[in-house]
Amino acid sequence: MRSASLTQPEVRGQILATAERLFRAWGYAKTTVADIARECEMSPANIYRFFESKAAINEAITEVLLTEVEQKAEAVVAEQRPAADRLRKLLLEMHTFSCERFLKDTEVHELCAKAMREQWGVIDAHIRRIRSIVRGLIAEGIKSGEFAKADLDFVETCVNNAMLPFCHPQIVAEQFAKDHKRQAVAMGEFLVRALKG
Repeated sequence: MRSASLTQPEVRGQILATAERLFRAWGYAKTTVADIARECEMSPANIYRFFESKAAINEAITEVLLTEVEQKAEAVVAEQRPAADRLRKLLLEMHTFSCERFLKDTEVHELCAKAMREQWGVIDAHIRRIRSIVRGLIAEGIKSGEFAKADLDFVETCVNNAMLPFCHPQIVAEQFAKDHKRQAVAMGEFLVRALKG
């Protein structure tokens, strides 16, 4: 696809889509910037106009994936249902998404695991946004009287720490490959009971 008639955001999107396709097909380590450029029918120099390195391309792809997780989380929290039901569903939806991405697609697992190892700011920002989403849901449950009154900072930290293993690429791959979501369902129920006091 020629990029001369495309806008800068469109060219950037084309690069990311092509890179993700190649990373999935060949693996991150085997894909070069030259490969991405060739598939986009542009020069490597043009790729570097948009991304300073292959790692920066991976960071942007990871950000797109994490944004999808956040949108799913926000959609669950926005539902008109009791907070307890939404918390159970939130954990299960995020766990399901993680299992689908990290167990069925090893190349996506490699991309996200690399991002976490390299401590990219995109990972830290994602964690902050998810914590904020969960915090808002807990605060809503406390305000409505569905959850017991408690120190919101403490409770939010505990709930997020309990949910983390069910969404972490490495832990999902190592612990939940054959679990069929049983532990996520159990953890959701445990958290609801704890919050209700």
